[in-house]
Amino acid sequence: MDVQTAVGNYANAIKHCKNLETVHRAAGNGGRGRRDAETSINRGSIVMAVAAWQAFVQDLATALRDATFSEVGEGFDRPLLTSAITQWKRDFDGAAERFSTPDAAQTIALLKRAGFDPRPSWAWRQRGGQGSGPVQVHRHHVVDVIGMWLRIRHDVAHGHATVHALPILTAVRDPKASAKVKAAPTLRLTDAID
Repeated sequence: MDVQTAVGNYANAIKHCKNLETVHRAAGNGGRGRRDAETSINRGSIVMAVAAWQAFVQDLATALRDATFSEVGEGFDRPLLTSAITQWKRDFDGAAERFSTPDAAQTIALLKRAGFDPRPSWAWRQRGGQGSGPVQVHRHHVVDVIGMWLRIRHDVAHGHATVHALPILTAVRDPKASAKVKAAPTLRLTDAID
């Protein structure tokens, strides 16, 4: 596997989340009232997005491992080096197979096994919203957001009727939402898109 294949696989997986957004929009009637079917679509989209992230991290780590092997080569006339590389490959493959909760710590650990530390990429500047200037996104924010989405995915996967009231959710941030809605939010289309 190579990095471009990993990126292509992710793009293909995330298309299904975009398709669920389309299905959500088609299912709604635009009227007032509870939208159980659309909420289920939103929940499915979040589960699929986290699964796409998990698969991308695994694919990226595998691509980096494969690049190392193509750079180093497979055949050595040094038995200790051959044995060490064989053991590293076995350890890596086991870690990749056990990678089931793609939180920040486990993501970093798996990618570092393949020689890549993603943390420097987890800080950037971006445009602010509605007339504000550039915003600096810090690594700890990325770690927090990954953790919050995993918490939501966990709630959905375990069949909880509501999800944790976390600040990444639209209902929690909505100044017009009631305290009851904020305490037990459902997932809105904007959450699925996020």
